[in-house]
Amino acid sequence: MELVQDPAAADARVLEHLQNLGCDPRQARGVRHFIYLPTSDGATTVASTLEREGWDTVVHADADTWLVVAGCLRVLDEPLVRETRARLASLASAHGGSYDGWEAERS
Repeated sequence: MELVQDPAAADARVLEHLQNLGCDPRQARGVRHFIYLPTSDGATTVASTLEREGWDTVVHADADTWLVVAGCLRVLDEPLVRETRARLASLASAHGGSYDGWEAERS
């Protein structure tokens, strides 16, 4: 798959790909988002914040990087994807980290 630099274009491409696979856009599906943080404290804080907002989270440690995987069940559309990206990127940035995108279940 081609790397797309513009986040909005990448999000639109994922939604288009799901539609091309025959996924019903009105059907809720599992979505996972990826946030990388430089400290364990930052990862724990981000995970706790997201859990209070209704997300399921898992924290993975690897050398000097911590990955928070945040999952939820959502009906996806462009406004929701855009708002979620902005929220998670802001949360990551507030803790010195970065948001690395999302993936959705096909079914």
